[in-house]
Amino acid sequence: MKSKTYIIGIAGASGSGKTTFAQNLAKKFTKEEVLLITQDAYYKDLMQLTISDRAKHNFDHPDSLDFKLLKEHLYELKLGISIQQPIYDFNSHSRLSSTRTIEPKQIIIVEGTLILSQKELLKEFNTTVYIQLDQQTCLDRRIKRDIAERGRTKEEVLLQYRTTVLPMYEEFIKPSSLHAKNVHPGVDNSFELEKTYLQIVAELKNRT
Repeated sequence: MKSKTYIIGIAGASGSGKTTFAQNLAKKFTKEEVLLITQDAYYKDLMQLTISDRAKHNFDHPDSLDFKLLKEHLYELKLGISIQQPIYDFNSHSRLSSTRTIEPKQIIIVEGTLILSQKELLKEFNTTVYIQLDQQTCLDRRIKRDIAERGRTKEEVLLQYRTTVLPMYEEFIKPSSLHAKNVHPGVDNSFELEKTYLQIVAELKNRT
């Protein structure tokens, strides 16, 4: 029997606007209908490393994320089972001891830079979206976010961008756009947002 759950995967470079797109898409449904899951909750715990070694870690490589757990959680949610989602602290680069209880919903939106680069995750998505934006604008947005929300300096952000963010974008994220059924711009995408929403509604209606 096919699952009644409809899962959307939304990817794009860091700072491309994928999170905003995912959040705006979620707002088009009721809270009872939709669940938004972010890749960021599934960073692997680095508590076993020293603080200095944690800071040197390549957080932009797929190996830094527990995609196996994310896939398991999506499978459980499709079965109607609630999950205990990890809570990740970006300041300490570690998971908190507590978790967040997530209840299953009919529509699940999964967003993250690398989710379309994972073959096993692609099998879980009913549709996929890639948000495309030039790298300079992405970098400008990332600098503002990391300084305001993650307590980092501009120099730290630029160093990370040059050493891991851009190389991993070129190796994993950009090629993953080939797996997207829809490629939308990272700015002025209200039309594309409505188009994606109507596509989901139409496909859900065809299931009944």
